[in-house]
Amino acid sequence: MTFKLAAGLVLFLFAAGAVRAELLLNPDAPQRYLVSQSDTIWDVASRFLKNPAQWSELWYSNPALGNPDQIYPGDMLLLRWVAGRPRVELDTAPVAPLSPAIRVTPLVREIPVIPAAAINAFLSRPRVLDDDDAKTLPYIVGFPDEHISGGAGYGIYARGLGSVKDDIVTVVRPGAAYRDGATDEVLCYEALYVGDAQVRIAGDPAELLLVRAEREAVIGDRLLPTEVQELVTAYTLHVPDKTVGGQIIGVLDGLTQIGQYQVIVLDRGKTNGLEAGHVLHIYREVDTVKDYVAGGFGNMVETPPEWSGSAVVFRVFERVSYALVMKAVRAMHLKDIVKSP
Repeated sequence: MTFKLAAGLVLFLFAAGAVRAELLLNPDAPQRYLVSQSDTIWDVASRFLKNPAQWSELWYSNPALGNPDQIYPGDMLLLRWVAGRPRVELDTAPVAPLSPAIRVTPLVREIPVIPAAAINAFLSRPRVLDDDDAKTLPYIVGFPDEHISGGAGYGIYARGLGSVKDDIVTVVRPGAAYRDGATDEVLCYEALYVGDAQVRIAGDPAELLLVRAEREAVIGDRLLPTEVQELVTAYTLHVPDKTVGGQIIGVLDGLTQIGQYQVIVLDRGKTNGLEAGHVLHIYREVDTVKDYVAGGFGNMVETPPEWSGSAVVFRVFERVSYALVMKAVRAMHLKDIVKSP
């Protein structure tokens, strides 16, 4: 039996005796959808749901179908109703047999959760320093031939470096302090990526060669060991288990305007329960207006928060996180509010 979707249809899901957040389908959710090469999991989830964070609840997952984040270009998705509940399934209907032939097909990768190109640079490099790092890490003390700065191909002298010959280290520059939006406490510092350097002569000072540079290195820049990190790039869109509330405290790469596909810094991290894949809503910073009708000196009232869009957390540190703005319905600014949907 096939049911038509009604506008604003709400379904309440129950699991393990607890009530889940209501699952709200888009009024124009398709009955069938062919996944394209340019899609992301967010795109697909947004076609079916008003809140893409609930994608894993809608996707019908079993060992035959696999992970809700392993969907490939060319897959046909079907919206079905089973026992009064909607679910999206992968169409596994058999196709007509083909005659034997040699066919060359390109290697097909699953569509990403969010646009990979927008976050790749922020996954592989250290981006925050705590207070001790900013003061105690090895540092550039000078340059050969009395240079005061250097780019790729230049030599550098560094102190405090325990690396041996041919080791590769990362050069960073302590940047602005990231502060808690409510208390103004310093949470950590931005680490501006300068480049990578190879140790030529170990010692104190050591001599290194800048083998890659995105900006000129200067005296005082800090050195970090280049470590192979296991960074989470495959995750499921979901809502935080507990209520999370914070603020936007930074925009990466020196940008001042915040819109779709911009990377933002949040003043909440692992210690606050955030993890990669969490979806958060963004609201305009609360403003105050004077109530002239009620009168009285200093009679001010706060305006209600206004929804501005949504973001997906993709990298989490102890006290801050990076998130990618996926939907923007109005301009966003520093100090705007982020919280659980």
